[in-house]
Amino acid sequence: MPDEHLITLEPYALLYTRAGAGVCLRDPLTGKVGVIFMELTDGMALERCLNGERPVRPDTSSLLAHFLSAMECRVRLVLINGRKDEVFYARVTIEAANEVMDKLVELDARPSDALMMAVRFGTAIKIVPSVWESMENILPQLEQLDADSRTAALRYMWEIRKNCLFRLFVPASAFLPAAWLLHIGFCFREDLLF
Repeated sequence: MPDEHLITLEPYALLYTRAGAGVCLRDPLTGKVGVIFMELTDGMALERCLNGERPVRPDTSSLLAHFLSAMECRVRLVLINGRKDEVFYARVTIEAANEVMDKLVELDARPSDALMMAVRFGTAIKIVPSVWESMENILPQLEQLDADSRTAALRYMWEIRKNCLFRLFVPASAFLPAAWLLHIGFCFREDLLF
């Protein structure tokens, strides 16, 4: 399929569930957001990579990235090219231009591995239009989740504030474990008072 017919996506959010992680991908032209689920450890590794963090010891994707870099290869394209039920399929195109070879290699990959390579190498993430159209736009659910999270955070801060005000007259250490003592400082900041 010609490259101009493919849809370019960007990482938008990560959702964590008991079953794993969902990477939310967004089409910047339309605003549509779709989700692909992966193993929890893959989602956590992707989050570290998106945040620019490096693991203390190389994980599998780090090892692969180091190997490709050492061989003077680069990831040229990550393509999500198929879907069967809730299983997605991806291809990674690697350009090898070194003293050993000069060619393009296209490999089958799990979407989690392909997305990790795209993030590590700064490569575009593309998707076949028919696959993108088969995915639900979850942007409304993400916006509701965000609003619910903000409301929950405000309620949480209100409870802390009430508790802290109550404990003004009693040594805080009598009621709170050491970790909770850190919250007392937040209670009296002007921007958090209602």
